[in-house]
Amino acid sequence: MTAYTSGTVQAIEADDVLLACSTLPRIDHVDVHLVHIAPTALDSPESWMREILEHTSAATRVRLRAGWTMLGIGLHHGEAGTVAGWRITHSSAEYIRLHGDSRLGLTGQLIARVTGDGVVFATVAQLSNP
Repeated sequence: MTAYTSGTVQAIEADDVLLACSTLPRIDHVDVHLVHIAPTALDSPESWMREILEHTSAATRVRLRAGWTMLGIGLHHGEAGTVAGWRITHSSAEYIRLHGDSRLGLTGQLIARVTGDGVVFATVAQLSNP
């Protein structure tokens, strides 16, 4: 077994529990990362999603927004019920799911779960316009 330092990020496989958090009828792309963390005050999935997407450096936020814009994801900045412009479609103690639709035929969801090992962050996508 590998010992990880707090803050270490590891690419992992999507498991059935994580995939069940998505509402997409078909998943064409998924990538999942586990951030190994010690227990902190940021214990809810929504707190972690905000930390990952909104409380990062200004340069990173600009790059994220530019990437999502290039993909045609319609963002809703400043609106209630959003994180970094993505609509919250589920938020519970178990997980949070954000949803974005693209005018290019891409539907994306960002999912965060807090587990005993850390925070699992996933991007899932469905392509509807091949």
